[in-house]
Amino acid sequence: MSKQDVLFILLLLLIAPVSAGLQTEGARTAPLIIDHTATDLTALPGTAIALAKEDLHIVYGHTSHGSQLTTGMTGLVSFTHAPYPGSMYAWNNGGTGGALDLDEQGVWNDLGNPDFTSWATMTRNYLNNHHETNVVIWSWCGELSWATPSDVDTYLSLMDNLEADYPDVAFVYMTGHLDGTGVSGNLNQRNNQIRQFCRAQNKVLYDFADIESYDPDGNEYLSRGADDGCTYNGGNWATAWQDRHTEGVDWYQCDAAHTEPLNANRKAYAAWTLWARLAGWQDGQVPVTPITTSPTVIPPLHQIPGTVQAEDYDAGGEGVGYHDTTPTNLGGAYRTDGVDIEGIGGGTGYALCYVRDGEWARYRLNVTTPGVYRVDLVVSSPEAGRSVTLLQNSTQLGTVLVPQTGSFDRYLHGSAEIFLAGTVLLTLRFDGDGQNLDQFSLTRVEPTLLPGQAAAPLDPDHDGHCEDLNGNGQQDFVDVVLLFNQMDWIDQQGQGGYYDFNGNSRLDFDDVVMLFGRL
Repeated sequence: MSKQDVLFILLLLLIAPVSAGLQTEGARTAPLIIDHTATDLTALPGTAIALAKEDLHIVYGHTSHGSQLTTGMTGLVSFTHAPYPGSMYAWNNGGTGGALDLDEQGVWNDLGNPDFTSWATMTRNYLNNHHETNVVIWSWCGELSWATPSDVDTYLSLMDNLEADYPDVAFVYMTGHLDGTGVSGNLNQRNNQIRQFCRAQNKVLYDFADIESYDPDGNEYLSRGADDGCTYNGGNWATAWQDRHTEGVDWYQCDAAHTEPLNANRKAYAAWTLWARLAGWQDGQVPVTPITTSPTVIPPLHQIPGTVQAEDYDAGGEGVGYHDTTPTNLGGAYRTDGVDIEGIGGGTGYALCYVRDGEWARYRLNVTTPGVYRVDLVVSSPEAGRSVTLLQNSTQLGTVLVPQTGSFDRYLHGSAEIFLAGTVLLTLRFDGDGQNLDQFSLTRVEPTLLPGQAAAPLDPDHDGHCEDLNGNGQQDFVDVVLLFNQMDWIDQQGQGGYYDFNGNSRLDFDDVVMLFGRL
């Protein structure tokens, strides 16, 4: 479980209406219908997502049509315009790394394959061997198109019996995918048979057919002969909507079986609404996140060398002290502006969290002794390829590679060496979603003895740059030659800042020329 999840669960304990516990059949006083009206992902608070990931252990039986849910859920993880970072929507078998625990391999086939009853036996066998499982969901393939009322009665009876025998498990009923036969077709009649039963008996229904009967604007297509590929008697509603909107912003690509990506997107949104509702979230109840304000109203001028807490970024708000893609503090801790901050487990402090690519925080530093400093970041990320860029004004000073720590709970160190002097506004820009920052320290690194020299380099004028490279107490042409010959070696040691005389944050021939000009 990630740090985000831990904090959210703690918050939910303070907000009674949000968490009512796993909603099984015996505790349900009204039906739970997940249909096209449950596809607004922006309405789903992060607290509800976190609670679902904490509480649910799901087994899902399906074949190709049913895979649209999990294909859509997988694509959502990479959708950069989702309301939360992709890691919030992560899922896997086992729930490792703070993901939702969803097993789609533990049972196989679907509700009508190889017959209308085998799935129930497989369910019992699975539950008897996986006592942690508390949600069971099965999908149809095309069998409802030719199923009889008696076949559906068999399905409903078997589900009802399972609920009676496993009272601590939530069983999710499902309708079958569209087949183009419209309102009067056998498919819709059998789907209505399932809907009527679920409403009358306070069951949980994931209405697969209803979700693909509507586009995101609420236009209905069942009565116009829509099928599982979103084709109807006027064209294809999904491709038309996709063409009118921006890929990667309004919808995302995913390899959805038998249908268009938009349809699987909406199946995923509805699935997450289902998981949240099963975990106890009530639609329309958005928790108010309690804020613990910082005891330091004005962030301090950080004395360097020293350690800086990530949450103590500069004042000034969005675009001045920080840049964040959301207007509120999603972590709900320490400060009341838009930066996402959460408490670290055990009450040991705070960390920046829910990071999106390109967000940044700025820190005001007072560097008592100019020179090269090792910046050591305490970071966590379950993702690979993340980094933090260090900037002063618009000049890039260096880059810290963030180690892949396996989860948000596990923090490791990443470092780089940069030159600092005087009062500095240091910006930390996050490159890539899904990384947490606890704190960073800056330690001065003394100039390294150059190859073949008897003494370490000296900084005669105390500006942080070493003009006397051989440390003999004199500034002469020998120092210029030494810099020219050892530029590559100096760079490899991370000591270039001591010889960056032109201040462009890199060691090059211009620095040799400038040193010569200082003689």
